[in-house]
Amino acid sequence: MRRFLLIAAICAVVLLYGLTAATGSTSSLADYFWWIVAFSAMLLLVLSAVLARYVILLLKDRRDGVFGSQIAKRLSGMFTLVAVLPGVFLFGVSAQFINGTINSWFGNDTHEALERSLNLSKSALNLAADNALGNAVPVQIDLIGAASLPGDMSRVLEHYAGSFTQLSLYNAASGKIEKSINPHKLDQPFPDKARWEKIQQAGSVRDLESIGGVLYAQGWLSAGTHNGRDYALFFRQPIPKDVAEDAVLIEKARAKYAELSYSKKGLQTFFLATLLIASLLSIFLALVMALYFARRFVEPVLSLAEGAKAVAQGDFSQTRPVLRNDEFGRLTKLFNHMTDQLSIAKEADERNRRREEAARHYLECVLEGLTTGVVVFDEKGRLKTFNKAAEQILGMPLAPLWGSSRHGWHGVSAQQSLLAEVFAAIGAAAGTDKPVQMEYAAPDDAKILLGKATVLPEDNGNGVVMVIDDITVLIRAQKEAAWGEVAKRLAHEIRNPLTPIQLSAERLAWKLDGKLDEQDAQILTRSTDTIIKQVAALKEMVEAFRNYARAPSLKLEKQDLNALIGDVLALYEAGPCRFEAELAGEPLMVAADTTAMRQVLHNIFKNAAEAAEEADVPEVRVKSEAGQDGRIVLTVCDNGKGFGREMLHNAFEPYVTDKPAGTGLGLPVVKKIIEEHGGRVSLSNQDAGGACVRIILPKTVETYA
Repeated sequence: MRRFLLIAAICAVVLLYGLTAATGSTSSLADYFWWIVAFSAMLLLVLSAVLARYVILLLKDRRDGVFGSQIAKRLSGMFTLVAVLPGVFLFGVSAQFINGTINSWFGNDTHEALERSLNLSKSALNLAADNALGNAVPVQIDLIGAASLPGDMSRVLEHYAGSFTQLSLYNAASGKIEKSINPHKLDQPFPDKARWEKIQQAGSVRDLESIGGVLYAQGWLSAGTHNGRDYALFFRQPIPKDVAEDAVLIEKARAKYAELSYSKKGLQTFFLATLLIASLLSIFLALVMALYFARRFVEPVLSLAEGAKAVAQGDFSQTRPVLRNDEFGRLTKLFNHMTDQLSIAKEADERNRRREEAARHYLECVLEGLTTGVVVFDEKGRLKTFNKAAEQILGMPLAPLWGSSRHGWHGVSAQQSLLAEVFAAIGAAAGTDKPVQMEYAAPDDAKILLGKATVLPEDNGNGVVMVIDDITVLIRAQKEAAWGEVAKRLAHEIRNPLTPIQLSAERLAWKLDGKLDEQDAQILTRSTDTIIKQVAALKEMVEAFRNYARAPSLKLEKQDLNALIGDVLALYEAGPCRFEAELAGEPLMVAADTTAMRQVLHNIFKNAAEAAEEADVPEVRVKSEAGQDGRIVLTVCDNGKGFGREMLHNAFEPYVTDKPAGTGLGLPVVKKIIEEHGGRVSLSNQDAGGACVRIILPKTVETYA
């Protein structure tokens, strides 16, 4: 582009010089004026195309939001004003000057001066012609005198030969020149008929003629009649040189003035067109150069903007070319140095990140391999790290809570409030090296957790690492083993004396029957009946206690759980509580002991109906379905008051009940039977009120005999 501008500038200068030179009528380039105009028009078209290209690029950059386009547009506008306004102003002034100058050339004073000069030159010429005519009169007189005498008239001419340039004696009868003195060999004119008649009438005729660049005064004089023939004298005498030259110059000036006056409008148009072409060439060349230099000025800015955009996107490999050796060039060098330093820092950061990522991945692998839950909080109590074991133990996903503070979990939901209490209890023991055992109501079960907290050192942010373990199975196994051992011993020790006590009471009643008065007999009867009933009650309680303690002997058979549920629900159709069953549309085949499973269903349905009696409209919903993991899920929910907090944690322990007449062995027996079937049972409360019992059994396709 720089080379094009240089060539265009040279061409413009040459064309402008050619236009200036071609306006002169005497210039050798005058004949090529229109060719120069055509080449100028072609150069203007090329410059217009380049100018349009620059304008389109500016508008495109502006539309695309290219950084630096506003500066380029503003600079282009400023340069355009700087280039155009002086050119337009100069063109207007020059056009006015040309019009005024040309009009002044053709003013009335000039015309009058030329006319008077012309009249003056005519007067001088007429005077010179009159003088020549006066000089020729003596020759005429001598010729007329010679004509009246016999002899040769031509001798008279020889006498005056030195006074005239040319003398000739013309014979009108023969139409020939009889005598001519013409040393310079000038053309010899002959009078025509009209001129001869004028000579005869006026006696003389004179005029002026330019021959060979010399102005002559010439004329004809009547020379009299000789021998019956008429003669005429022709004379030619040069006009004084200074008078002739002045007259010629005045005539040429007048002719030039007349010519210019005739072409006045054309001359104005000619000069204005030349000025317009010169102005357009200058303005367009200045515009193109202005736009070019405007883009050149913002090129370093655009280059740095592209580099800054790349750096903002994380690309530090950008090295911008140094376009100038000025402040922009030094700024570009500093930018390149900065990107180099950033690239080095990024590589170091990437290496550190990879090391930290490897260490974190290693830690995650270690944490994922642990069966113990690990939860890490920062110094502000925000959740930072956890493993899958922690989610499994707590029974809920922790990913939605990542980054939030455990101090703000209270009141968000019931489960988050429980989590906040658990972590608060574990965190309170941080630094004591003593584990904390607590009860936790998971969404699907009550658990016993053992947790320990350790404070991280200051260089790691003063966070807290909490380790959580689920010891529910261990604690319950210990309790069940203890209760089983107690049950076996108590059942054996209590069952042995019950039969003798019952037999002794019956024997006493039989022996004393009819031997006592009526009042004593009634007392005896009531007493023995009481002893017998209480012994029976003790036997039943001991039997239930013994059943809880011993492992049941199950006979597993393949059967449809929906059919078992339907059979048991039929026993509760006439009761005050309404049962709604939503059973799966397909058979749910399980391996179960019919008697034990009926006992489980009967216990759960009976407890739900009793819990719903407190509602205005007692209702129990029973739902069975096949879970996504291939297991079978049975859910029984009532609209009663629900389980108390203590009940949720200890419901499966013997003799724990919230019913006034309950034994506290129903749910422990249910749990024991379900676990013997390979399933599990959990308790929960509904948000709308009421309790839910959830049983999960493995699905089977095997046949049991």
